[in-house]
Amino acid sequence: MSPSIPLNRLKRLLKRLELREVSLHSLRHTSATLLIQQGVNIRTVSGRLGHSQTSTTMNIYAHQLQSADAAAAEALDLILTKKKA
Repeated sequence: MSPSIPLNRLKRLLKRLELREVSLHSLRHTSATLLIQQGVNIRTVSGRLGHSQTSTTMNIYAHQLQSADAAAAEALDLILTKKKA
């Protein structure tokens, strides 16, 4: 398959849906960010991205991991203190 085929298909789809054009690379980042925000294990995210080491994923997405950690800490606080969300 020609490397341009996926990009061309994406462009046609976005145009048909009247969405702004984005790169495949930005979709890759969006996918990783959404998975991290949903609490998906970093090894799983790393594997989906094709990173051979989780440290690569962790370095690239450190800011998202920090946000996910803060959300986890807040959730735990709610559980332990029995506060209503």
